[in-house]
Amino acid sequence: MSNPEVPTRRPFLTGRKVVASMFLMGICATAFLYGYWTLHLMPFMPLQEAIVAEFPGSAPRVNGGKRKLHKDTPGMLQIGMKLKFDPTSGDPKSVALIANLQTRIHDLVREKVEMQKLDWELDVIELYVYQLIQEQEIRERSFRLDFRNPVEWVEVDLTGNPIIANRPAPEGGPPTTVPPEHSSSEKPAP
Repeated sequence: MSNPEVPTRRPFLTGRKVVASMFLMGICATAFLYGYWTLHLMPFMPLQEAIVAEFPGSAPRVNGGKRKLHKDTPGMLQIGMKLKFDPTSGDPKSVALIANLQTRIHDLVREKVEMQKLDWELDVIELYVYQLIQEQEIRERSFRLDFRNPVEWVEVDLTGNPIIANRPAPEGGPPTTVPPEHSSSEKPAP
């Protein structure tokens, strides 16, 4: 008995198809990143460059927009900056440096962000500042400013809730914040 020769079929996934699909995936990923960079981050590039010129070594990251376009959410401009000093320190020099930083950031936003080119209105500026301590810890603070009525910067926690200034944080715990249902312009009771 002899075995008849079974015709061999070429496999569906050949080496050429794999290489071509890898190139196609790389081109698509590059196009996506370019589109994201151009449409989402480029409107704020002059502000980012001005922050670098004003505060060398700050490595700022500037991002803006609305969280949910289909809902009436506020337009936010988020700025993250690395500092050379401790932003959590309460000494007068650090407090003065933070106040100067906040003032300059507000001025630079007014100068460098072209509001008429944005397809949303800027309502809030969020400023996140941090100091890296040789891979041990990050000292950080976050502030928020109502851009329409810029009275003062309010310190907020990382979820965006205002920090209550007159109630100390529990030992070793996070700062105490105003619950979201009570976050209004009223001052909390001591």
